[in-house]
Amino acid sequence: MIHFVIPFYNNEKNLRNNVLHLSHFLEHQLKKEPYEIVLNDDGSSDRSLEIARELEGSIPRLRITGYSQNQGRGFAIKHATATCSGEFLIYADLDFPQTTNLFHILEMLSQLQKNQIVIGSRFLQESETKRRWPRRIVGVVHRLLVKSVFPWLGIKDPDAGFKGFHLALLKKMNKLSRMNRWSWDLEVLVIARTNGLNMTEIPIDWNEKHEKYVSTVRLIRDGWEEFRGMLQIKRNLRKGFYSF
Repeated sequence: MIHFVIPFYNNEKNLRNNVLHLSHFLEHQLKKEPYEIVLNDDGSSDRSLEIARELEGSIPRLRITGYSQNQGRGFAIKHATATCSGEFLIYADLDFPQTTNLFHILEMLSQLQKNQIVIGSRFLQESETKRRWPRRIVGVVHRLLVKSVFPWLGIKDPDAGFKGFHLALLKKMNKLSRMNRWSWDLEVLVIARTNGLNMTEIPIDWNEKHEKYVSTVRLIRDGWEEFRGMLQIKRNLRKGFYSF
């Protein structure tokens, strides 16, 4: 079983179209593979959950999980992961079908046959990325900070919202995780590297420079949160919290 986990929070504007796009792709490309789409409601206060339930009624391989109070992307992924029992888990941000060629999913599944963690990277030489300039600047600063604080990590795009895992290992790492929001992405890779897990990056295209692009990211608020999270991860690592 392959689980495709999609966290959502107040995404009523683009939830329906993006989920339908993903579902259509998987239905046609994974005809012989058992899979499901898991939508995790991270405490939405708009019509997102209502729309998700409507989709659940019309898409056989779709399941909803979640909770009433917003907790952050990391918590959403951990919560959804605990409800899964298959072999692989791929998570992507809800805007993934808007920004990226979905055929990267097939490449990720192929790489998961020989790697324990696969990261979709916007910053490899072969990647094709179109970013809005404020997000580009914040992204450059973030990657420089990660490289400075964790020079041994060796991952060019740690916070990309497209990653694949062997499910049993992800559950094991989530037991050690202490971050619930954006910093979870970096933390889970630090845990993986600390314990010698096999990781690889694959190039992806990423285009957020179009009129339909919708994101719940707030650059200053979330950038500051990620910086604080990075320092906390460093402290947790020094205290030995991340070893199996």
